[in-house]
Amino acid sequence: MNAPLSSPTAGSSLFDAADRETFAACFNKTSFLLKHSLPDTGLFTLPRIAELANAMLASGRKDTVSALHFKDARLDSKFTSLAEERQLTDIVERLSNSGSWIKLTRVQDFDTSCAAVLNAMIDDIESLSGVRIRQDLTWATMTLFLASPGISTPYHIDHESNFLFQVQGSKEVCLFSQDDRELLPDREIERFYNGNAEAARYRSELQHRGTVFHLGPGLAVHHPPLAPHWVKNGQDISVSVSVGFCLKPLERRARVYQANFVLRQLGLRPRGPGLSRTGDRVKTGVMSILEKRRPETYQDVVFAPMSRLKAPFRLVRG
Repeated sequence: MNAPLSSPTAGSSLFDAADRETFAACFNKTSFLLKHSLPDTGLFTLPRIAELANAMLASGRKDTVSALHFKDARLDSKFTSLAEERQLTDIVERLSNSGSWIKLTRVQDFDTSCAAVLNAMIDDIESLSGVRIRQDLTWATMTLFLASPGISTPYHIDHESNFLFQVQGSKEVCLFSQDDRELLPDREIERFYNGNAEAARYRSELQHRGTVFHLGPGLAVHHPPLAPHWVKNGQDISVSVSVGFCLKPLERRARVYQANFVLRQLGLRPRGPGLSRTGDRVKTGVMSILEKRRPETYQDVVFAPMSRLKAPFRLVRG
């Protein structure tokens, strides 16, 4: 890849220093808006992203490039119901009128400049939040999202802590509280951690509980782990950069939900995370036995216990 127009330098921050107090109070607890300088790096222009996308496709790791047809997508649509784009080689060039949603995952593996920015961002987030992210970090990734004008990304949840940075165009991001169990019941989270990425169900009657953030170039929003959200693109091509990372405390909570999924399948009524310290410790300890000691993928980090637990049953059915 070509060198960026500018790169993070030692001691510099990609965030506005004025956001320090908000970071410390809200990180991983509630969503908040912040300012950033990613557009100034020159890394995320459409020509450069097109070059990066082609390099990713050429590498053979086609799982890192996803393109879906979102023209008819609604907030309650499911990702699996949306058609895949077939002409991947010119997806970026066709963005203005194709109704496409493009996701480039783990771009830091293909571009050293993106890797440097990701590393600098994690340092910044650690410094501003006061949370020792590096010691608990289990997985980190930079993802690029490109979207055609006017499309919507359906309502969903994610395991990891996330920051979404707008670089070009505009969009609305609506975030809901991850702690609202009427909006996001424990059973939906349990199904999510059993491997159903579409387990969270959009409830239009509870839309008023969401907070809509209006993003333009130089603005970003923080997504706490499991915070439900949807996205509506503006009337121009959108380029966004997502930085997501998994942390040991998030995995421990996931193990409780996974144990509860199993217990519920046995006809029991388990208590949710945080309601019994002893119960959480036992559930985490049991499920952690099934973790991969050297995880290589996001799936390994988050879902390995359930995948390993279900493996014998898949063999029997096979």
